Amino acid sequence: MTPLDDAYIAPPPARPARDLLRWVCTSNPFYVISAGLFLAGLWLSFGAQTREVDTWALMSGLAGYTLLLAAAALVLVRIARAWQDLRTVLLLVVLMFLATSVTFDELLALDPPRGSLFYLVGLLFAVVVSEGLLRGIRLRLPAGFRVPYYLVLALFFLYPLALSPLLGRPRSEELMWGLFGFAPAAGVIFLTLLPAIRRGPGYVRDNGSPWPWPYYPWSLFVFLAVAVIGRAFLLCWSMQLLDSDDRDRLIFGPYFLVPFGLAIAVLLLELGLAAGRRGVQWLALAIPVGLVALAAVGHRGDPIYRAFLELFAARLGGTPPYLTLLATSGFYLYAMLRRVSLSAEALTAALAALSIVGPTSPTFSELTSPRMEPIFAAAVLQLMRGVQLRDAWRCLLSTVALISVATPPASADMAPIVRGLIVFHLVLLAILIIGAAFHDAVGRALRAVGVVAALGACLVATFGGFELPADMPSWTAMLYPLALATLLAGYGLVFRYRPALWAAVVALAGWLAAALAREYLALREEVAGLDYIALSLLVFAVAMVISLGKAGALPRRLFPWSRVTATHAG
Repeated sequence: MTPLDDAYIAPPPARPARDLLRWVCTSNPFYVISAGLFLAGLWLSFGAQTREVDTWALMSGLAGYTLLLAAAALVLVRIARAWQDLRTVLLLVVLMFLATSVTFDELLALDPPRGSLFYLVGLLFAVVVSEGLLRGIRLRLPAGFRVPYYLVLALFFLYPLALSPLLGRPRSEELMWGLFGFAPAAGVIFLTLLPAIRRGPGYVRDNGSPWPWPYYPWSLFVFLAVAVIGRAFLLCWSMQLLDSDDRDRLIFGPYFLVPFGLAIAVLLLELGLAAGRRGVQWLALAIPVGLVALAAVGHRGDPIYRAFLELFAARLGGTPPYLTLLATSGFYLYAMLRRVSLSAEALTAALAALSIVGPTSPTFSELTSPRMEPIFAAAVLQLMRGVQLRDAWRCLLSTVALISVATPPASADMAPIVRGLIVFHLVLLAILIIGAAFHDAVGRALRAVGVVAALGACLVATFGGFELPADMPSWTAMLYPLALATLLAGYGLVFRYRPALWAAVVALAGWLAAALAREYLALREEVAGLDYIALSLLVFAVAMVISLGKAGALPRRLFPWSRVTATHAG
């Protein structure tokens, strides 16, 4: 059989070749490759911008290739209806806008009037091309997304212009704060997406494309968010023109990105709430954890970086990890107000971390001694959650934490045993109160534990014979068991808990027995034959009981033997 034979069928390509061909046809990476090669060629040809003609050539090349991509987008949607490739082309158009915004940083520093002109022309070009593309391909982008998009473009093009008056003083505080401020400014702009998020997927329904929500339009803003991160670094690289000895040193640190990251966390949280996706909400709660770690890493020892880090801590009242934890606590509080699951636990963890990460802790290896205020706030929060959720264990643990924090530490004015007694009785009171407030199995168990502990304290105080602290009056040991017995009796009567009443009876009986024993021993020292007298009275009482029993005068329920005795006596 030959290739000319009508029955001849070419064999299919091997499987690896088929997979590669399918990937190339569906993903079509050649637009990205083309854009990368074109940008590299432009930079190699005119990147130095030593002549004015080089600047114009660079600007013209960027604008020309951007228009070529825009024309390709129109062809893809109007003729081919290739929406998957169109998405790549549109993101490349935005990439060209952003590339234009970072191309003329050096020109702005060397020749501010000419650099400012190119930035303004670039912004105008980006807005015109964006509007032309949206109208040309009939793609609907509502104002809730369109306005934030143009604000981000304006930030990229206009923020360097705001810094240009400060470039002549590269070590000035104003310029350093200006370089730091780019990421927070981007975060504020991204927060303008909140109204669009809260309107939900229906806000972009029937947008003129087959792209579903959230892929449209959120893929655009994910792309812009990544660009913000890169621009925050490049701005510090190109706008702080230090001396030749320090040219390669930067004030940029990973903590520069923390405000922007918190804004992204807020957006993700609202996205998860709008879509009813709990996994997205939990992802938003996890982002601040990464931001805290980001604020504690990447610190360097060079003087340029350290100068701004010290200025940052002095002006804002704390190091980046400390301030990030404060901001994280605020975010988790916001999530609690939005009733996000696990937000209270996340806030508790943040407050606990604040107890050991102080205003002077630049990293996690330089922690402070535990501070009580954040722990107290965390315990109050968990107590409130315990009451809200009717969770006895949560209430108990948070109350114990509150007592431990609120009780003053042992010192010269307070012996350790005194502090221990105070903590014990406050915890005992908490156990009894929480046990009375909850009627489930945990509440019943706490009531039993509280009553047993109170009875044990009464008996130990009555018969233990331990020495009191020197500053405690002696009469407290005598009245203490009576006070606890009264508390148990009142607890049993108010809450109708019979074991508490029996415990009160036992405690009171033990107290009376101990009191009588003390008086007897004291009197025994004065009366030599007191033991015989007491024994005689006891024998006399036994005789009286027997006589009354024989006469049938005793209650037979309490003295059943009296029935037999009375029969024999009769």
